[in-house]
Amino acid sequence: MTTEVAIIKQENLQQIISGAPQSYNDNKLSHDNCIARGQQLLQAVQQQGGLNNDELDEQIASFIAKTRNTLKKMNERRSPFTKLFDQVRTQFTQIENEIDPSKQGTVPYQLQVYRNQYAAEKLKAQQEAQRKAMLEKQHKDALDRIFESMKNDFEKMFQDFLTGSINMMQKLNEAITLENYDASMEQIKNVPTVLPEAFVPGMKFTQSLSYYPGVTPAEAAQKETEAKNALANTFAEQYRYEIETNRDYILDRLPSKKKELEKIASANAEEAARLKKEKEEREKEEKERLEAEKQKKLAEAEEAKKLEQKQKEMAGLFEGQAIAAAGPSTKAKVTKKIHLLDPEGILPVISMWWSHEGKNLTAEELMKKFKSQITFCEKLANKDGVTIKSEFVEYVDEVKVK
Repeated sequence: MTTEVAIIKQENLQQIISGAPQSYNDNKLSHDNCIARGQQLLQAVQQQGGLNNDELDEQIASFIAKTRNTLKKMNERRSPFTKLFDQVRTQFTQIENEIDPSKQGTVPYQLQVYRNQYAAEKLKAQQEAQRKAMLEKQHKDALDRIFESMKNDFEKMFQDFLTGSINMMQKLNEAITLENYDASMEQIKNVPTVLPEAFVPGMKFTQSLSYYPGVTPAEAAQKETEAKNALANTFAEQYRYEIETNRDYILDRLPSKKKELEKIASANAEEAARLKKEKEEREKEEKERLEAEKQKKLAEAEEAKKLEQKQKEMAGLFEGQAIAAAGPSTKAKVTKKIHLLDPEGILPVISMWWSHEGKNLTAEELMKKFKSQITFCEKLANKDGVTIKSEFVEYVDEVKVK
């Protein structure tokens, strides 16, 4: 028969039930007598205003000695019963502990360890997938940014070239006289409206790749080609339209300009000066008007480009948030646990605890929390005489008689 079965046999339980009342009554009587005698001595001390004579001190010493003997006998009376109760409790807790998942070594505990390991592996794989997805997004964002930067630079190059071609026609127009009128008109008529074939292939992106981490020279070259291809047709059409529009605008006004020049040439000196001044002011105003219209169009195009870029950035932000939100989906609870790499690592732990909680506790609460450390320091003081030197710590003598 097993030990645990023997302990909880019916006769053992009956023994506890039958014997316990008498033992308790005996102990209760000893208790009452001890309390009564102790109260007499305590009243005698209090009536005298404290313990102040050897006779009463000896009576108290004798009472305490008898109390210790009484306590020993009381323990002997109840020991068989409480011991048996402890054994019964031990047997109950033992069979409970053997299936407790929180107790190391049990079968459920071992199975839980395997589950935790499996969950940790799944979590690691999910985090790695999330990390890769974020890196891929960051790389894609860098490629998108360099592509947009290339387009912006190429558009600026194109606008500068277009402006130069238009300015060249305007200078020809401004330099027209009666003497070079026909030749200048032919020259303006013959201004090419086709964007030079070598212009787009000749554009080069010169910004450093250090502004675009992760983008390789090969990827940058590929993006440069894509940017040129994306803009080539637009540049060609815009160039033709702008040159034709400005050329026709100038040519349409050349007959009027010729009559005005002839009128100036046939007028007297004073009238010619007046007409010439009016002509120059009118041409200046017209030039400023055309420039203002041009700048307005450029500003509108730039604003539209900024809006488009902002929308792309918002879309990228949402994509990044989606990646972050789609993080580890394991049902396991993930908590941070501190692991000390060196014993000195406990110092910053205590420092953090002190700054957030410890400094708000009372001295009594702190002494309870650090009981073992305080006990160690007390032993060091009593054994070796080593004490703490601090204005916040004092040592007091505790006096006990045997």
